[in-house]
Amino acid sequence: MESVLKGTAFFEDDAFPFFIQRYCIRRGEIIPSHTHDFLEFVYVVQGGAVHDMAQHRYVLNTGDVFVLEPQTYHSYEGSASEETVLYNVLFKKELLQKEFDALLDMPAIIRSFFLAPFLRKQASFVPHFALRPRQRADIEGHLDAIAQEFEERRTGYRLIIKSRWIECLVLLNRFYEDPDRPIGLPPVRDEWIESIVHFVRDHFRQPLTLSQLSASCGMSVSSFTAKFKKATGMSLMDYKQSLQIEHACRLLQTTDAKIIHVAYSSGFQDVSFFNRAFRKHTGLSPRQYRQAHSPNA
Repeated sequence: MESVLKGTAFFEDDAFPFFIQRYCIRRGEIIPSHTHDFLEFVYVVQGGAVHDMAQHRYVLNTGDVFVLEPQTYHSYEGSASEETVLYNVLFKKELLQKEFDALLDMPAIIRSFFLAPFLRKQASFVPHFALRPRQRADIEGHLDAIAQEFEERRTGYRLIIKSRWIECLVLLNRFYEDPDRPIGLPPVRDEWIESIVHFVRDHFRQPLTLSQLSASCGMSVSSFTAKFKKATGMSLMDYKQSLQIEHACRLLQTTDAKIIHVAYSSGFQDVSFFNRAFRKHTGLSPRQYRQAHSPNA
């Protein structure tokens, strides 16, 4: 029977949604299909278990790295000839909320943590990438240190774990951008754009940029701009802003939040700019819109 694993069974508390373990899949062992409500990062220390994920089957190799987003069902079948040792890092995005904007400047982070859910349905999508021996040593060193801190829980261990984990993500982004890294057949560009559109709909309140998202697709800014406009009928910034205004309209209709709070909650950092953008899209000021759409209007 497929099961759903909850973060509450692994995390110490809501303030520190993080868990790490070094796990051994025995020869021939079957780990039944399951999913979870947290992100899972997996690093293959050694071995060749079979991994079934999102209706595709993959053979793992030493040095493979991959990320499983919430609600992705997967299972393992141990190799007949050897044990498979994995590092599993379980966490929620909230752990790195303050660093979120900086992480979104890294193409590999966008691809692995945010675009993967939308790309999995494409036959050309390759979910794992393999680290070179020197890269494996770097990542294993960090994971070993994190696991030790997590087990011993000495003074300041949460700060050390968080800083080490951020360093791991930065290193993985560098490894992913290595021009000599062997890759499989990449998704066609139209598949990337479809995924980016989904991504923007989920993260429109973040300060996304053209250079950031075009890099995550491996496109030039001009090529990305043309394909995005063909897919949506709008430029990236116009599309993002339209989603922000839609969100602001919902807040103005359903809450009594102050205009400044509506602006910030919708991803605007400048209230004057928010007012101009809102009038451009609706023909009304935020205050006029609220008055016209209030229940007593």
